[in-house]
Amino acid sequence: MGSLISEVLGVPDEQMDKILGIDDRRNGLCETHGDFIDRHHSGKGRASEGWAGCPQCAEERHQERMREEEYQRQMELMRQRARRFVAQSGIPKRFSGKSFDTYRPVNGKSASILRKIREYSDIVSSGEHAGRSLILLGNVGNGKTHLACALLEDVILRTCKPGHYWTFAELVRDVKASWRKNSEESEQDVYDRFANSELAILDEVGMQNFTDFEQTVAYEAVNARYLLEKPTVVITNLPASELSICLGERVVDRLRESGGKAFDFDWDSYRSKGAEQ
Repeated sequence: MGSLISEVLGVPDEQMDKILGIDDRRNGLCETHGDFIDRHHSGKGRASEGWAGCPQCAEERHQERMREEEYQRQMELMRQRARRFVAQSGIPKRFSGKSFDTYRPVNGKSASILRKIREYSDIVSSGEHAGRSLILLGNVGNGKTHLACALLEDVILRTCKPGHYWTFAELVRDVKASWRKNSEESEQDVYDRFANSELAILDEVGMQNFTDFEQTVAYEAVNARYLLEKPTVVITNLPASELSICLGERVVDRLRESGGKAFDFDWDSYRSKGAEQ
């Protein structure tokens, strides 16, 4: 290689060796690439002191390092993208940074639910969920929103795909806002926006009167995701016996299809004991 470079540059081999810090040469034999001319570096150039070894092996190691560096660069870009998706997910400030690890089970049932939601996160992140949804219901202050937001952040970070947290009141307001003459989106645009994220959390369901209009909003939103086989997590303080009355049978049926589960947080409230949700 030294001779080729010296010929191109019009520099004698001896002078090129000096420039490159090469002070000796010898015949070498590589088990992979066969015969080669080994070069000894004095340590006065860019290379460290010692015999260089097979140049083809060195080039292969260099290419491998380049591929690894590019892989790490791409992974960091994905992590940055995922963190942006988390920041844009609508997770309330109170629940930002909440994780499965910071959830404190107070009894065997809450520990079991935590484990099952972790497993659900694995399923959603793998993409093999077939639109399987969850319903988190039961007493106020038992960590439903904590676990749902932890689930949402975990899925976003693992899939590098956007997810979103909504309250039902926000969804209803956005639908009504779409009716304004100066609105930049249609009612269908709102449902499409709800449907597009990889995972959607719909919180505070059941705090409304649930008029026919609100039942229609709930159905259109959940059905939009159902048709795309995308998972939805519904959070409510309603007992299971009242869920179908408020949401409508069609919505509950959609949520339960493809193996959808309901977890009942029916123990004493965290908040009444002074613990965080």
